[in-house]
Amino acid sequence: MENLVNIRLCVGFIALLMLSSSHIARANGFKIQEQSLNATALSSAYIAGARGADASYYNPANMGFTNDWGENKSEFELATSLIKIPGFSFDVATTNQGLYSKTTLQFTPTMKNVISAVDAIIPSLNLGSLQQPIILEHSSPDSQLVTGSTGDTNFVLPKFFYKSRTLHGITLGGSFVASSGLAMQWAGKGGEFLQDVFIMMVEASPSVSYTINDRISFGVGFRAMYAMGSFNNVVYVPLDKDGNGISLDGEQIKNLADFPEYLSVLIPESIKNGIVGGLLSDNIVQSILGAFGLNLKQDGCTSIDSVECVNWGVLMGEVTGEQTKLYGTSKVYQKSEGKDISTGYRLSASLRVFDHGMASIVYNSPVKFDMAGKVEALTYVGGAMGNVLTVADLNIAVQMPEILTLAYAQEVFDNRVRIEGVYERTFWSRGWKFNVTPDFNNADYKGLSGLVSLPGVFPPETLKGMVGIADFGVVSNMGAGWRDTNTFRLGLTYKGKAARLMASAAYDAAPSPQDKVGIPDSDGYMVGVGAKYNFRGFDFGMAGSWTFKQSMSSLYHSGGLGGLFIYTASLGYRW
Repeated sequence: MENLVNIRLCVGFIALLMLSSSHIARANGFKIQEQSLNATALSSAYIAGARGADASYYNPANMGFTNDWGENKSEFELATSLIKIPGFSFDVATTNQGLYSKTTLQFTPTMKNVISAVDAIIPSLNLGSLQQPIILEHSSPDSQLVTGSTGDTNFVLPKFFYKSRTLHGITLGGSFVASSGLAMQWAGKGGEFLQDVFIMMVEASPSVSYTINDRISFGVGFRAMYAMGSFNNVVYVPLDKDGNGISLDGEQIKNLADFPEYLSVLIPESIKNGIVGGLLSDNIVQSILGAFGLNLKQDGCTSIDSVECVNWGVLMGEVTGEQTKLYGTSKVYQKSEGKDISTGYRLSASLRVFDHGMASIVYNSPVKFDMAGKVEALTYVGGAMGNVLTVADLNIAVQMPEILTLAYAQEVFDNRVRIEGVYERTFWSRGWKFNVTPDFNNADYKGLSGLVSLPGVFPPETLKGMVGIADFGVVSNMGAGWRDTNTFRLGLTYKGKAARLMASAAYDAAPSPQDKVGIPDSDGYMVGVGAKYNFRGFDFGMAGSWTFKQSMSSLYHSGGLGGLFIYTASLGYRW
């Protein structure tokens, strides 16, 4: 009878652990405002005071005003930025809840009669427990906090800016920048969620402005953006939220009998050496089984208590079906990628206030992406049961937020010093951030090894049903709960005859919830410095911007301050 209990455990174990599920990570990177040398040095407090080629990106309306050297010329600037994210370690609440199951078997009337007869004669065997749910623990949860880390990350982003001379009030311009990007590798259990990430967004933006009497100007830019991302990561997906469970029918269970080598491996040694032997050798149990026409021992087998002597066809034939309900989370390793092209626009207006002030407003429209790609998810089970691979088409809905910027710049000390203040409102709460939609209805489901690779036991439809009980809602929209944010920037520029010296400070609020697992971020405090030198129509310079993150306010706790550092060099020419 204990043998039958273990057979039931074996069937439940097979059906439960062969869950296949997948998940994709979110396609997003750091929003990088500091594209040109001027913007890097001024922490992007460079809107009303934008002059020259890079005004085509930051404030197209200002292209029609004379540059900082007092000239109306065509300009081209090539800039290159080194983005550096120092390595750090952190602690984060685990999402691994462990996995356990409850399995119920349905038996033929004959087996039900056997159970009743054995219970009546030998109640100590407790054979009736076979008809009660059996609880199995398949994996244990992690401790409340797990540790993750990442090494130093460095990547280089080139970009260029252009504006024409102003003729009859009309100025043409254009820019090419990498507006968002991230390439990082994370380690440890805490870093599994973002194990290997690469994200890139590039933007090409032609622009035009119309300036009236050197007093008021209007600008517009067309934004063409390309986004792509690839992710390798581990996720723990909640299971069976609705309590529907997964099932194998009698035919599938009977087909297991054709593969005794797998069933034998699934039975623990303690069962092989004890319970199975007792089932085959106990004379009373054998008599009861014989009375109902059941022979659980293979003909011609000389061993009286060996698991190799079990007649699996007879035993599995007495199980008409099973249902398993899963609780907790399943560990899944997934690889995904997606890409898309989208468009938006930029509107701006500037008004010269008396002779030394400039007020500007800039609006960047939202840019919506439907990033099409693929996801491959591998659920590790191992051993005789094997692993399950799911391959599906994928769509990631991402919206770059709309941004409204107000700025005022004032020149003092005989126009040698310019002070600019910028207020920026970013509408993160509008539109999808990282809404992930895998096409599971048309996905390919494949058992790579072991029992799940046997189509007679686990056909694609059964594997599809297993995927269907995973609750992807918890991990498929990591942009939920994002809030609109305010950013405040202050820049100072000293204008000499041939040199420009710049310094700045800024505060940038984080949009993502600080108390939830997701894209790790926290409020940033920025400082910047830089210099530019003019020589015979050429100008060149260097600048740095340092953003410090108050990580203790985030769910991803780490010691000290996090950081995002940008170093930009540029070379420009005017003609």
